[in-house]
Amino acid sequence: MRRWRSVATATLILITVIYLITLNQAAISDNYSFGKPFTEWDQDGFGNSKAQERPAESNDSEAVKASSDLGPHPPESLPNEATPQEANKDLLNIHVNHEPDLALPDSSQLPPPTEPVQVGFQAEFGFQKDLELDLPVDALRKFSNNRPHNYDPTGPKTNVYATFMATNNPSIKDPYYMAIHSLIYRLLWSPKSRSEKYAFVVYVANYVTPEQRELLAGAGAVVRELEMLEWDPQVEGIQSRWKNLFAKLNMWKETEFSRIFSLDADAFPVTNIDAIFETATEQNCIEAKLAPEDYLLDGTSTCEPYVFAGIPQDPFNPIAKNINGGALVFSPSTRMHQRFLQNYLKFDKYDVKLVEQAFLNWQFDINGAFPAQQLERQWNAAFPNDEDEGKVKVVHEKIWNEEREWLKKEWVDEWVAMTQFYMSEAFVNARFLDGLAQG
Repeated sequence: MRRWRSVATATLILITVIYLITLNQAAISDNYSFGKPFTEWDQDGFGNSKAQERPAESNDSEAVKASSDLGPHPPESLPNEATPQEANKDLLNIHVNHEPDLALPDSSQLPPPTEPVQVGFQAEFGFQKDLELDLPVDALRKFSNNRPHNYDPTGPKTNVYATFMATNNPSIKDPYYMAIHSLIYRLLWSPKSRSEKYAFVVYVANYVTPEQRELLAGAGAVVRELEMLEWDPQVEGIQSRWKNLFAKLNMWKETEFSRIFSLDADAFPVTNIDAIFETATEQNCIEAKLAPEDYLLDGTSTCEPYVFAGIPQDPFNPIAKNINGGALVFSPSTRMHQRFLQNYLKFDKYDVKLVEQAFLNWQFDINGAFPAQQLERQWNAAFPNDEDEGKVKVVHEKIWNEEREWLKKEWVDEWVAMTQFYMSEAFVNARFLDGLAQG
């Protein structure tokens, strides 16, 4: 009898222990429950695990939501394609392990950004700092939907002036942006340098802001976006801001125009320069000098009449071969554009530290099949000196940052004249005559 009483007592104790363990496990489960079983996780279409429903009672769910807006940097606590057991293990690690060892998705598994990513801008040099100058924003915005000045897309093929805006500074006080406004005024409106027949195209990078584009259009320019070209030679000394400059090669696709005179944003006409389009002459390709790089991938020769003209990098050296890229006249060509695209990543063929200028000097080598035409320095006076005053047609210098009197005066006088003109009835009438853009 006594033995049966001992067995009964032991049984009661065992039942009590089991009951207490069950209660403890339930408490642990409640503390770490997402509200849905992990068997309902699946793929979101980009290789990342996700729950069918939002987690019910977890503060970490908001961290997961926030991570979807951060691109390729999901929180370390988010498991990737985890099994139910692994997911539960990692979920506990959220609370006890600050550096869990998880397999995170790389950027190829994430959706591409729907908008261009704006690169943060910091001025490295004095000439890159914003300028405290007035720009008549309201006067320009009023005409942002008008047709560009001197531009008729339905008319005969013609010549055009152009520049490329690659600065990643979103400010409308960016010096290069303001310099382009000065270019527009000089080429379209200034009494001393305007063209009566040729339009001005501002080609822009994909990250140039809508506000910046709007004001350029309001001033009378054609505004077009150039497709970016990947260029990353992995060479020490390459500055990140240079990597977008190869988009300029896409100007050769602009076969709507006969010839393009491309000016850097800091190359300022100081007189009428329409004669440049006659000064730069068409040349014939020298077929006997064609190199393997001058044939397209299908074996087609790129030999054809072409225009490519510029000023020697060192115009005072009679045997100088390289052309300065700050002012170039060329004829757009689909075939030439294809030639560029198949060659521009051949980094061993040109000095990548001189970027697109070196590439073009290789493609238009003075001793090759497409020799560049060398023009006089007056068309692109880089590093101007006091003797150049009144003698050159284009001053290639950051004159907004100049202390020399005649260059400073050239910048200030034209800027003042520009702002006054944009506020005048004459500008209103001229833009009214340009009419509204179609569509």
